[in-house]
Amino acid sequence: MVDENGTTAALLERIGAVGRELADTDGLEATLQHVVDLGEGMLEHCDGVSMMLIGRGGVIKTPAASSQVAYDSDMAQYATGQGPCLEAIRQHETIVMDDLETEERWPDYRARVLELGVRSMISFRLFVTDDSMGALDMYSRRPNAFDWRSQLVGQVFAAQASVAMKAALIEEGLKTAIQSRDVIGQAKGILMARRRLTADMAFDVLKQLSQDRNEKLTEVAATIARTGVPPGPTA
Repeated sequence: MVDENGTTAALLERIGAVGRELADTDGLEATLQHVVDLGEGMLEHCDGVSMMLIGRGGVIKTPAASSQVAYDSDMAQYATGQGPCLEAIRQHETIVMDDLETEERWPDYRARVLELGVRSMISFRLFVTDDSMGALDMYSRRPNAFDWRSQLVGQVFAAQASVAMKAALIEEGLKTAIQSRDVIGQAKGILMARRRLTADMAFDVLKQLSQDRNEKLTEVAATIARTGVPPGPTA
């Protein structure tokens, strides 16, 4: 599969290296930023990469971007409620805009990003097992910057990014769960010592305080662990 210039072999090697780099990145925030930074170097003529993610309640936001133009382009989509990246999320497909000067879709968005100097872009859906997480958006100041080869490479990279993000999300959730368990354990220990309670009785006290104060159990536990004193009921 190596062509005469060795470009195919080099590309495959680069794709493999990117996968390893993402796998070695620690933390969700760092993973998201690493994705967009690496993405900018994956495609020739790419001047910026941004990431749109679907948050709680279906709210779409941009948690990471590799350049100001990429970030501002996303903001233009939110402001107008239209654009290729939002369409990629909604329709679950890759969207290509070869030249914004001649593009007829999304006129309000197109007018804004032309002022930013963007001439072409491509948007890839981010998903794992059909669970859509958002879109990866790549921008260029050149018209017709992304050919069929760029689309194939971008799709592979988006798939790698999706897997890395999913793993980071799971790791973040596990870390939060462990931290919550630890603080609850500390609070139970304080209640057991101060009130001479069993572990089950101390946990029941935590649950009752949570209900009385209309606070999450972990918040009540954190207060006890921090102050050493159970909080009183709210007014």
